[in-house]
Amino acid sequence: MRALTIAITLGLLAMPQVTHAKEERKPPQQTPTASTSKAYTAEGTDALAKAARERDEARQRAWDQKTRNITRGICTGC
Repeated sequence: MRALTIAITLGLLAMPQVTHAKEERKPPQQTPTASTSKAYTAEGTDALAKAARERDEARQRAWDQKTRNITRGICTGC
């Protein structure tokens, strides 16, 4: 029984070294670089903001409709 305990202990001690060796073999990750080839104009920024607002409003309308269908109303009684 003691030999089994020693074998398990040695096996557990060896495990972190094995996983550490696998991590070292991974290639280093490349960090993404910002692209400065396209500068945003005021009009482009406004268009992106408008699209984001429309997308968020559409998402909110869909959520409200789903809530109405489930609860038969959007108000749950404050």
